[in-house]
Amino acid sequence: MNVSDSIWIARAEQLPQPYQQVLVYAPAAWQQVTVAAFKPPTTAKSKHMFVAPDPNGVNRYIKGVTHWMPLPTPPDSSE
Repeated sequence: MNVSDSIWIARAEQLPQPYQQVLVYAPAAWQQVTVAAFKPPTTAKSKHMFVAPDPNGVNRYIKGVTHWMPLPTPPDSSE
């Protein structure tokens, strides 16, 4: 399967819907591509963030996200 690079969306251009799970790209992170949820700001001084749960279910902030894309459609379970 060949996926076009054009489906990555720059964070500076558009943000996902609040709490939407997406693939994120953070080139400086130890795990450059991962699934995360968009957490909108809660106050005027806070920034939008992407969070991913760790194995204990605690949300960990992902720093340096530059791009994101919607998750692909799951495979058909009947196949």
